[in-house]
Amino acid sequence: MYSGDHFSDPAASQPSTPAPPRPKASKCPCCGHHTLRPTARAHRVCRYRLAVLTLPTRLLVPTCSRCKHSILSFDSVPELAATLESAYRAEVVHRASVEITHLGQFFSQRRIEREIDLSQGYLSRLRAGDGVPSAALVSLLALLSNDPQRLEELKAYWALPLPAEPSPPKRKQDA
Repeated sequence: MYSGDHFSDPAASQPSTPAPPRPKASKCPCCGHHTLRPTARAHRVCRYRLAVLTLPTRLLVPTCSRCKHSILSFDSVPELAATLESAYRAEVVHRASVEITHLGQFFSQRRIEREIDLSQGYLSRLRAGDGVPSAALVSLLALLSNDPQRLEELKAYWALPLPAEPSPPKRKQDA
């Protein structure tokens, strides 16, 4: 017969795992209080090379809980260099793909490759995300995408010889 014992929840009988201990706070260089701790937060941005990148939410950055001052440096956040580099590469690949797609509305990829001296099929690879273009190429693609007729201007520029470079002016002799 049933003796009145209650069945317990197996999850409730196990001890709950305690939250990881908070790291010891250090002194904030801005306000001077000992409230600087590694903190994860969304929507942090950082300029890296040419781009402004959004940092991943999981990235722990020493931040003061009192004045909200953040110390974002390679010394204070060891994984910052790798994080920024991978985010930058992803951003460059994405921007190249967008600009190639937009330019494709006006010119064939092969024509663009010929005019800006790229190997055949390179833009197709970049558009598919199979390569990492240089920032200079992405910048050129962005400028051409903004004004596609500039491709004709580039073609004309490279077709004409440049005039001879003028000789530098001679210095006056002290008398």
